[in-house]
Amino acid sequence: MTSTRLITRIFALVGVLMLGGAGLLYQNTTKFIASAGKAQGEVTQLLRVESSRRNSSDTWRPLVRFKAPSGEIIEFSPSSSSSPPAYDKGEVVGVFFNPAHPQDARLDGFFDLWGGATIVGGLGTVFLAFAVGLNLLLSDGARAKRRRPR
Repeated sequence: MTSTRLITRIFALVGVLMLGGAGLLYQNTTKFIASAGKAQGEVTQLLRVESSRRNSSDTWRPLVRFKAPSGEIIEFSPSSSSSPPAYDKGEVVGVFFNPAHPQDARLDGFFDLWGGATIVGGLGTVFLAFAVGLNLLLSDGARAKRRRPR
């Protein structure tokens, strides 16, 4: 097996695994939304996330407060952050939460719900497309070599 064929197979494998991971992330989010309660929350403050790189700017993530059906006040902060901040202090936001464990909550926004599946699926698609394209290129090149008279 040539090194190019090996690289093609590795890219294809990585692409398929990433697409499978994206499918699992999608399924996990779909199940969460189907069983989740919904509430209105408020961004109480913006938390600064310091960059680990010297030349990068810091990012911000919201601290959100909402009231669970039990009357309990819940505060949470999503794991994603952005620069500039995606939310403003005092902004009203939709919240999905696990009724059994209201601390398990997610913001009702595209990136907060589907960002992981979108990024992993997009990268998986690129890896798989590269592998397929390289495979087609190699198979056309091999056919052309076989057709040439010697």
